[in-house]
Amino acid sequence: MLRYKILACATLLISFQAFADEEQCKTNFTKEGSFLSGTTYKTWTVVEGVEYSDAFKNVYLQVVKDGWKITNSDKEMGIISAAQDVSYGNGKTAPFNVVVEKESELNSKISITYSLSGGVKSPEKAVIDAFCKTITAAKK
Repeated sequence: MLRYKILACATLLISFQAFADEEQCKTNFTKEGSFLSGTTYKTWTVVEGVEYSDAFKNVYLQVVKDGWKITNSDKEMGIISAAQDVSYGNGKTAPFNVVVEKESELNSKISITYSLSGGVKSPEKAVIDAFCKTITAAKK
C-alpha cells in the first residue's frame, strides 16, 4: 500500500512540474516583428530534474516527431536547427532552432526561436503550444 502512495505522490509531483514548465514557457514567450517585415517568436524554460544529455535527446526526438526536418545538430554545443517548408512559400522555409544548455547537474535550460519571413503567418497559439510541447518533452 505504501508503494502505491509513493507512486501516486511521484506522479503528482511530475504532473505539477510539467505544468510549471509549461507556465514558464508561456511567461517567457515573446514575439517580435510584423507580418510584413517577418516575425520571430522566442521562449525559454529551465527544466528541473533533467540532465543535459537526456534533455537534448528528448527534445531532439520531439522535434523530429513534430515533423521538422533537422538541418543541423550539435550535441556538444546543445544546438538543434530544423526547418519546415512554408505553404505557398515558393521554396521558403521557416527555421526552428533549439538550444539546450546545462543549467546545473540536474537542470537544463531550453531556448527556442522560430522565425517567419515577411508575408508568412502562423497562429500565435499554435506557436506557443509547439514551443511548450517541445520543452515539456525534455522530461520524457
